[in-house]
Amino acid sequence: MKNTLNTNYNNGKVEGINNKIKVIKRISYGYRSFDNFRLRIFYVFTIKKYMV
Repeated sequence: MKNTLNTNYNNGKVEGINNKIKVIKRISYGYRSFDNFRLRIFYVFTIKKYMV
């Protein structure tokens, strides 16, 4: 607990990425191939990067 208060590190970005991937998994339940699912994840994250 002490280290949490003494440093400026947190895992907020990683938790956000994991949450988005879980949402994509829920939405894309019908994908037949893992490659399409993987491409969808990359697509979502690259679009977000260029929109900011």
